[in-house]
Amino acid sequence: MDILYYTRPFNVRYVVRDRSDRYTPELLRTHRTAKANWLYIHRQHGIDELGPVPDWSTRNDLVDYGRCAPSRASDPTLDGVALWERADRQATAIRPDEPACAHAVGSLPAGQDRATWRNLIEGFAEDHLVSQGMVVDWAIHHRGRDGDRPEILPHVHLLITTRVFDPAHAEVGRIRQNWLRTKNARKSLAEKWWVHTGLYPSGYAVAA
Repeated sequence: MDILYYTRPFNVRYVVRDRSDRYTPELLRTHRTAKANWLYIHRQHGIDELGPVPDWSTRNDLVDYGRCAPSRASDPTLDGVALWERADRQATAIRPDEPACAHAVGSLPAGQDRATWRNLIEGFAEDHLVSQGMVVDWAIHHRGRDGDRPEILPHVHLLITTRVFDPAHAEVGRIRQNWLRTKNARKSLAEKWWVHTGLYPSGYAVAA
């Protein structure tokens, strides 16, 4: 993670259930289901549709977490992990070779406090993701050096919906956030994160 912190301060991967002729290598995959990704970023243990996931509850680097979402996501059936379980069910039934969700990781400025990091994350999510109709669950991971345990540099995981999530919507479960699907879109979002946080890839020439 230390190398990625400096060389790739923002990157996006996807939960893609099935490969097909439309699957492209640029859709780099992360943990096997949307639920597994939610359990991972929240450092929880649990079971997804494929069985038990690794026991991430043994890790001690979870600093803070939250959700940024449009008002129509204020539905008890979407609370917590339920949203991502729904995303997995939808991906099973509707275009399983397209992402159930996206999973972004962004470096955070070292030496700041939790409130500063939270403001950075929520401002970015509201401006660039929630404004596009997405729900974002986020979690900060960080741990200082402690004896033989190495430091984990501060970073945030952003779990991002890519399908219509509103249970009242006629097209719930269908792909709508196609703009996050392309290489150029991912690059554009990464550049917005760099500017927002002031963290640029190693060797990147920042315009004066």
